[in-house]
Amino acid sequence: MVRSRREPVHRFAHEAMATAFEIFIAGKDRDYAGQAAGAAFDEIDRLERLFSRFDPSSETSRIGRLEPGASLRIGLETAEVLGLAAFVQAETGGAFDVNYLGAGRKPGRGAGRRPRPLAALLRIDADGLGFEAARRPPRGRAAAPALDLDLGAIGKGYALDAALEVLRTWNIDNVLLHAGTSTALADGPGPAASGRGRGWPVGAGGAPGRASGPGRVLLRRRSLSGSGTEVKGSHIADPRTGRPAGGHIAAWASHPSAAVSDALSTAFMVMSTAEVAAFCRRHPAVWALVKTSPETCRIFNAGTMAAKPTARTRRRPR
Repeated sequence: MVRSRREPVHRFAHEAMATAFEIFIAGKDRDYAGQAAGAAFDEIDRLERLFSRFDPSSETSRIGRLEPGASLRIGLETAEVLGLAAFVQAETGGAFDVNYLGAGRKPGRGAGRRPRPLAALLRIDADGLGFEAARRPPRGRAAAPALDLDLGAIGKGYALDAALEVLRTWNIDNVLLHAGTSTALADGPGPAASGRGRGWPVGAGGAPGRASGPGRVLLRRRSLSGSGTEVKGSHIADPRTGRPAGGHIAAWASHPSAAVSDALSTAFMVMSTAEVAAFCRRHPAVWALVKTSPETCRIFNAGTMAAKPTARTRRRPR
């Protein structure tokens, strides 16, 4: 609990989706906040059962086992996350791909064949009863492309969005959520007393002993996601080439949706700085920070976020 001119802030943690989720709730009774957090964690667990590629009964796994031309009834959540993944893939020129495993895109492997858009592999249809995922058959005598979906780079963000909606039904309006510290989502003025704060402080662009960005931004009704090589090394592969990401050593993306920022932080790692700049010009709701070296970075759509850059930060206008 935080004191001294601050609202009481209660922390709750939960393991799901192979990471640690945390929820910080300000200004509420602890018992009530704990019940609300428990309901949000239940929603995250439910989505994990739908999205997990390691659970053979999940909708994601069952889609991967579809024969060409076959179809499967799916829920709204899976339809939404696949539709969003297809959109981000198209908007980033293939830099984001939830079927990178099916295409054989792993760090250290060769380029192989050019990856196909998700929309060319799957068709999502809606009717009065729900949604149906159909695996598109190949053309002519061509072999059917492999399908092995991994929603890890978008599913955690989607789960945070869903958890926040649950918390709002509990009248929780001042809260910070994060999934493994890689994606954060916040609403409300933050821990400052009497609602005078401008948001929840979250780190961005900094590294131990190095100042190459604002270091901290304030989130309110927004999400922030980060990816990088400094901790895990070259663990992100470029879906377009199969080689380790070479665009940036770290990247952050912010958007009102945690699912979107989650996907974009991964895509911005492999995109060139010019590609990120062009993307942000097309999408003014997106704030981006990419590290081009350990001590320098570029920021795009700076007016979207409340951040004070260091002297070495290079800004770019909207």
